[in-house]
Amino acid sequence: MWISYFKQIQNKYSMGISTKEPLVIRLDGKNVTKNKDIDLFNNYKGSFAEQLERTVEYFTSKYHCLAIFGSDEVSFVFTNPMSVIEDLDKEKYNRSNEIIALFSQYFFNYFNNLNRNMLIFWHGKCFSINNTKVNSYLKYRSRIIKNVMTTYFLKRKNAYIGVEKLEDREERCKQFPKEYERLKDIQNGILYYDGQRIDLEEFYKGKIVNINKIDDNAFDELFKSLLD
Repeated sequence: MWISYFKQIQNKYSMGISTKEPLVIRLDGKNVTKNKDIDLFNNYKGSFAEQLERTVEYFTSKYHCLAIFGSDEVSFVFTNPMSVIEDLDKEKYNRSNEIIALFSQYFFNYFNNLNRNMLIFWHGKCFSINNTKVNSYLKYRSRIIKNVMTTYFLKRKNAYIGVEKLEDREERCKQFPKEYERLKDIQNGILYYDGQRIDLEEFYKGKIVNINKIDDNAFDELFKSLLD
């Protein structure tokens, strides 16, 4: 009786993850945007932004997955969830608490081995999404990243005035043209696939663009499993 009772409690707070539909693992750096020693706009070697990008590059290459990141957050999208589930646990457990507990430790260890001057802790969540909602999820996180980055930018310029529409806040950011050139390149988030930085807007159109290379076939391969 007690075994059944406690198993019910455990399952209540541990969501089942699909082994067929895309798996999302989202991580947020604790107190990063509040830390005055961290500049989210600078991508010089050893900076938070540069180390986060190197970490994303490593994990997207290892698991052949997507990731969108910006400000202090990153979302990994595994179109083949078993690629990460089998790697994390050979018994193929697919409970959300088990997956995020292990993956967040891997991520924490890799990132903080790069970031030896400051220990960063990470909040983590994971869940499955419908295979038709990958683009919608990326657009959703992109807008959240843009909201954080434009607010962060204006606060650093002592120009933040509180609640306003995102579009209006972006227009006010443009009043600082020199600095805005850097912001506009990263404010919508940076997208990676399979260890390569790719163009976010082109991805929405069905193309994978790596720097100057356009690979239409890569997009078909990426979503082949979703269309089966």
